[in-house]
Amino acid sequence: MFFKQKNGFTLIELIITVAILAIITILALPYFHEIMAKQETIKTTNKLISSIQFAKSHAALQHSNVVICPSQDKLNCQVNHWNSGFIIFIDSNKNRQVDANEYIILTESTDLKYGNLNWRGTLSIPSLTFQAANGLPIGSNGSFYYCSTAQQASHKIILSQMGNVRIEKPFTC
Repeated sequence: MFFKQKNGFTLIELIITVAILAIITILALPYFHEIMAKQETIKTTNKLISSIQFAKSHAALQHSNVVICPSQDKLNCQVNHWNSGFIIFIDSNKNRQVDANEYIILTESTDLKYGNLNWRGTLSIPSLTFQAANGLPIGSNGSFYYCSTAQQASHKIILSQMGNVRIEKPFTC
């Protein structure tokens, strides 16, 4: 008698393969989330630093006040929406709100999934303003706190009175 050799997997081989893949996935998933949290921290930090430098230089070059404020809809300033994004605009009347005659020069989406972003300034104002005369922050020195789900990935982005930025690891978030 001739037996035909069949190429394929048996049910037991398939179950073992699926079980091994499930174990590997369960072990790798926490590390994957940690890597994604660290990448979000780096991306958010770089985006904030470049936006602060952009606003500072734009204020000095255009001789007009420039404001960075949180915004969910990318059209108006909205308190405590740093996790959604922020806008940078020229503030002609110095009221820290986008008015009809003022235009937005940059919008940024943060869309954070692995952490929270907050601004804590010396004044209790939820935005930063760079003055027209020299591009320095007007009473807006303070810090951005990015608190990540991965504890070692949290950052504190400090803005000095001269508009310089530095990064530190926060003690608490």
